[in-house]
Amino acid sequence: MNVALLDDERAETERLSALIGAYALEKNYDIHCKCFQTGAALLAEPKFDLYILDFKMDGMDGIEVAEALQKKFSNAVTVCYLTNYESAAAQIINRRIYADGFLKKPVQPEELYEKLDKFYRASYFNRLELKRGGQYCTVYTQDVVYIEASGKKSVVHTQSGEEVFNYLLSEIAALVLPGGSFFRIHRSFIVNMRHVASYDGKSVTMKNGVTLPLKSRDFRAAYKNYVFDLG
Repeated sequence: MNVALLDDERAETERLSALIGAYALEKNYDIHCKCFQTGAALLAEPKFDLYILDFKMDGMDGIEVAEALQKKFSNAVTVCYLTNYESAAAQIINRRIYADGFLKKPVQPEELYEKLDKFYRASYFNRLELKRGGQYCTVYTQDVVYIEASGKKSVVHTQSGEEVFNYLLSEIAALVLPGGSFFRIHRSFIVNMRHVASYDGKSVTMKNGVTLPLKSRDFRAAYKNYVFDLG
């Protein structure tokens, strides 16, 4: 797992890098860190598996960097902010910036390691091997916007397009629903809640502008639990 650490205080990124290195050694995990002091330097790099961003910085702050990363990589980025959730929540929600977690500064090792456990597992379990024709293809779940039933097949819609796979929607559901970010809003549609822009009593609108029918009465509660369970 490749981790980008962004903080305008060099000592803080070096401290986090050392903590993560010790964690990786103890767990025998393959984790590599790279430290950055400016958002511009980070944005010039290829994609990382995890971004740990300081929320408040001179120049580009954490939210602005996250917005740029989501634009560059079509929303498929994993971001943890260095800040209190309470102080960041309003900006995160109002600007519709997805957050995968928060770490309060100064970061405590136990809290950091708990988050790293979650992110490390996700970096390996957020992918599906799905059959298309006679071949298997890798699909990264964080890239999936929604999944649609199409007869005895399923259409997986991502930020970059769509692909048809040889699975019933119920078979796809068995693979993705236990992950926590997916919800079946209709017998023909499963949405990835990290890509939801808005919803009302009859429909769900995704960030790519597609509006889907909503039939589940449980979606509102599930979406709120998902959005606010970021600590």
